Amino acid sequence: MNFNRRNIYFLYPPISKFERYSSEIGNAGGEQIPLGIYYLASYLRQFNYNVKVCDAESNKMNSARIIEDINKFQPAYVGISSTTVAFHRALEAAKEIKNNFPEIITILGGPHVSANPEHAMQYKEFDFGVLHEGEYTLVDLLDSLYNGKEHLNVKGIIFRNKDGKIIQNPKREYIEDLDSLPFPAYDLIEDISLYTPDPSNYKTLPVINMMTSRGCPNQCTFCDNNIFGRKYRQRSAENIAAEIKYLRKNFGVREIAFVDDTFLIDKKRLYKLFEILEEEKISIFWTCLSRINNTDYEFLKFLKSKGCWHISFGIESGDENILKLIKKNISLDKAVEVINWCKKLKIKTKGFFILGHPTETMETIEKSIKLACRLKLDNIIVTLNTPIAGSQQFEEAGRYGSLDKANWEEFNYWRPVFVPTGLTKEILLKKHREFYRRFYLRPRIIMQYFFSFFGKGGLKRFLTTFRASFYIFKKKSE
Repeated sequence: MNFNRRNIYFLYPPISKFERYSSEIGNAGGEQIPLGIYYLASYLRQFNYNVKVCDAESNKMNSARIIEDINKFQPAYVGISSTTVAFHRALEAAKEIKNNFPEIITILGGPHVSANPEHAMQYKEFDFGVLHEGEYTLVDLLDSLYNGKEHLNVKGIIFRNKDGKIIQNPKREYIEDLDSLPFPAYDLIEDISLYTPDPSNYKTLPVINMMTSRGCPNQCTFCDNNIFGRKYRQRSAENIAAEIKYLRKNFGVREIAFVDDTFLIDKKRLYKLFEILEEEKISIFWTCLSRINNTDYEFLKFLKSKGCWHISFGIESGDENILKLIKKNISLDKAVEVINWCKKLKIKTKGFFILGHPTETMETIEKSIKLACRLKLDNIIVTLNTPIAGSQQFEEAGRYGSLDKANWEEFNYWRPVFVPTGLTKEILLKKHREFYRRFYLRPRIIMQYFFSFFGKGGLKRFLTTFRASFYIFKKKSE
């Protein structure tokens, strides 16, 4: 085959919603643009590489279609981005690629190889691994391959030498100036309408997810930070406004889902952002994630006036001792206050909770359920504690219970891979469903959902809710 040495094909591997969530509750989820590979695509184009992106998950592509797509594009390199839960699919795709095109160089990136480099690179279907942030590293790697240079000089990669020994090069420094990166290559998305949050998480379409910072300065022990690290770096208000303007002009985007872990951390930046958008006569609806302690009433009032209609908060547990142990550093009294403020301002709220923390007991689980029901939240997401490699909890799991590392496919936050001392997998699964039932099967929430079915997108919202409900009503433990 005559492969073009300036062509690189990016693949987000195919994985079903059921695999990702291990249950019918996955039907309640939407689709987000895999921003990482679109950032890589736009950055590489600046260096005269020809790029094609394939999101096989959202496009529901099987191996045959992927191989056909690669054959048409004729790339010399295939970059595969994979999380831990999707790694088995990434490996299957790499095997198919090597079987059909043995001369193609396969490069693995994403959270799994960054957290588990030795595990990922034991599979010879992957020629190279790119660790952590990929933009600078990937350009250096491709240039070394193109020019026949020594790989040992490329920071941030892992590979096998001629003797089959795995070599991990020194870590690359994180990118300081995020404004220097081009916007994601949105123009390479074949059908932008595929990317829509679940029906309860948007007001209007089209809606796009956007990231305005990298790195999280907080110390939560369950978080791995393998890709972007702990050092907080942010884009300027001017840069964010320019991207929103670009999205409005080229794609008619009317709503933004800001997916930063700490979008509200810098108030001055947000005041400046909305000042610029107002000058440009751009108004949008938007949603975001936030920490409880990054808000106050006047700031929330300002956000509401600028189009914010929904905020998701990480609360995690109803037990103060657990919050201290996992270094969440929030007050439950403050959580009550902030959620009440949002309710008063008519900003919808979602609470994130985790079951199965270190030292978790039946009593602490009950505290979390009661707290969620006491708070004036509109929605909740409850996951099962999953100590990801690279996190403090992964290293300390043996002190607080048992961690089953036999099957990485189950590290999806919906399977009990970690069981705290004194509990069982069956108990965690049972209490997980109970948590959802007790929150959603209350008159206030039922009526809220009932009336939402009559609004815009009501049928889709009804069907999504109906399919997801099979999980919480399932009686048998898995």
